Amino acid sequence: MGVVWRATDLELRRVVALKQASSGDGEETRREARIGAGLHHPNVISVFDVVVEGDQRWLVMEYLPARSLAEICRADGPLAPNRVARIGAQVATALSAMHAKGIVHRDVTPANILATDDGTAKLADLGIAAWGQVTLSGTARDAGTPGYVAPEVIEGHGATSASDVYSLGAALSAAVEGHGRVDGRLAGVLTVLTDSDPDRRPTAEKAAQLLERHGAWWHSRRGILATGLGVVVALVAAFVVISSGSQSTPNNTAEGPGTSTRRQVPGPPAAGGATLLYGLGDQINSALASELVRDTPVRMLTTNYHKPNDLPKLAGSRDTLVANAYAQGYALHVVVSDWDVDDPEVPVDTKYGVGCGRPHPLSPDFPRHMRTLARIFAGQADGPPLYVTMFQEVNKFACVDGAYAADPQTTAYYKALKDRYLEVRQIIQDEAPNARVALGWDGYQSNKDDPATSGGRSMFAQFADVLRASDFQSVLVRQPDGNVEQVRRTVRILGEYGPVMMAAYGNKSTPGQVVDQDMRALLTDQSIAELTGLGLFAWNFNTEPVLVRAGRPTLDFVKDIVRRTGREPQ
Repeated sequence: MGVVWRATDLELRRVVALKQASSGDGEETRREARIGAGLHHPNVISVFDVVVEGDQRWLVMEYLPARSLAEICRADGPLAPNRVARIGAQVATALSAMHAKGIVHRDVTPANILATDDGTAKLADLGIAAWGQVTLSGTARDAGTPGYVAPEVIEGHGATSASDVYSLGAALSAAVEGHGRVDGRLAGVLTVLTDSDPDRRPTAEKAAQLLERHGAWWHSRRGILATGLGVVVALVAAFVVISSGSQSTPNNTAEGPGTSTRRQVPGPPAAGGATLLYGLGDQINSALASELVRDTPVRMLTTNYHKPNDLPKLAGSRDTLVANAYAQGYALHVVVSDWDVDDPEVPVDTKYGVGCGRPHPLSPDFPRHMRTLARIFAGQADGPPLYVTMFQEVNKFACVDGAYAADPQTTAYYKALKDRYLEVRQIIQDEAPNARVALGWDGYQSNKDDPATSGGRSMFAQFADVLRASDFQSVLVRQPDGNVEQVRRTVRILGEYGPVMMAAYGNKSTPGQVVDQDMRALLTDQSIAELTGLGLFAWNFNTEPVLVRAGRPTLDFVKDIVRRTGREPQ
């Protein structure tokens, strides 16, 4: 900001700030004065005048008894997330006003954000701002503070309103970095603000709204936690849905050699009505930035693992997104996929003979990868749960889809895959004390039945041993022609073995009309009561765009249902 002095205007009898221009900075001072004179906003330091004395120029500005974010962090350490959100919302509002006038600040940093003890925040230092009515020198065009400059500006593109939003996100991230209570919602907002693609960043106006909502959510949630703790403690109890048709193995006992004890799935209060744990994917940061998570009690965040190359990226979120999500009480859900295009079905040797299917899950490296994945997402045993859906659409992993006994190679492959599932389930539970593991089924499997090949619904019985050993049951539904009966059938079938999660509803191929029809048939009070009675405990929406494409009425319907029937993960 240059050298700034506190002074008194004797004529007007007011305290002002005098900014002394450095040698050669006369043009910058004149530019700051002109831009400041054309911009009046409660969250921007006002510029009153320029005083020239000899070869010295002084900028007469509003005096604010405040410290910069940089000074606060140096003296006090990282700021609390609610304070950062409130400060950020005010600065974003100031940027929105600047952008509306065609002004780009170009140097939003912790040093240029001032904050008072009463919570007021103001943006300072317009010296390198760009405005169409002010001519820029070559030096000014290249200005910016390393560490806060948007990637596209570093690459040589001009500064824009989007690059200001990036700089704001970077400044707020620096102010909150290291704070032990950074919640996932704020982390999600900051991730969106600092997206590497400027077209995906929100406008400054939208950024202000996101940050304001975070601040309001934080205060609301703190109030709820403070007043409701006694009620929660009195009501919450461990819960496992046991269908009346289940007769054999108790739900807390594993079947089969080498399997670990079955972990309970936390359920709703015994005195409560029909409720569900709602989730959203397909990545933690995109879910946190969504309208559904922001406006409703969606309390489970879902991410997808596809291949070993995903592990380094996921590991980078271990101490940020993952830790923050658990700190704010979110359950996490990881879907372990194995796309056909990445792992085509081929003959593979097993101890049961030659099988035919996707080789990677049976490879020696797969257990090691799952151990690493579990360590990334591990939480405390008494904290929010980690749900792992293993082998997304397991009924499609063999060379012949959906038929356990289609031929000897298919049967051999599935026998080996069941062994591998029990092995990696044990590994995940060893590494993540809060983990619950399930096999992931495509709900389409329930649409038909072929006992001769153990196809269709008969295939579930061939997996009865591992289903009983699983902590919960998992199914994905996303057919383009409707999913109502598919959901009801799979919940009824899998509910015989344990609590059921709808692990992913819908995808980009599910038409909006179908989504609307499915939601209005499945997510009614009566339907939810019936499904929870059969064993359903959680419902995860694949992505928010699945609902958005169905239209605003559908999204609003879902938001209302989640508000009324959503529950905490514990």
